[in-house]
Amino acid sequence: MMKFNDAILLGDFVKAKELASQMDMDSLRETLFLLAYDNENIATYGFISYLLLEEETSEFHYIASYLFSMALNHLEGAYQTAFHHAKKATDLSPNDMSYKEYILFFNAIPDKLLGNEEALGIANEILKNEPNNKVALSVISETTN
Repeated sequence: MMKFNDAILLGDFVKAKELASQMDMDSLRETLFLLAYDNENIATYGFISYLLLEEETSEFHYIASYLFSMALNHLEGAYQTAFHHAKKATDLSPNDMSYKEYILFFNAIPDKLLGNEEALGIANEILKNEPNNKVALSVISETTN
């Protein structure tokens, strides 16, 4: 029986999707992250793109973003691609504060893809829902000093 990782690395995304259907989103994200990180292989992004073409969800956009921002960030254009997917996740699930919190990461990287003004707005929106959110409080502290 073909393993999930083998299916991804062989480009058999149909089989990989079948195997992924037995995983929860956290397991899928972690498995793809480890595969991308350990193998420095963008086939993981190819697979998540395949899933996005079949069903565009905030979860799949988040996984795509996570792959590029954490496992494949050494590639040219990785942060820009990750930022695009982070914005899509937020757009598709505007009430999910975890996606808004994650997008604040792009204000902290050297490329600063998320400007201070927009980061402050997002941080304040998070604080309306989660008054003690440490990430949002940190962004406000760092961008107003």
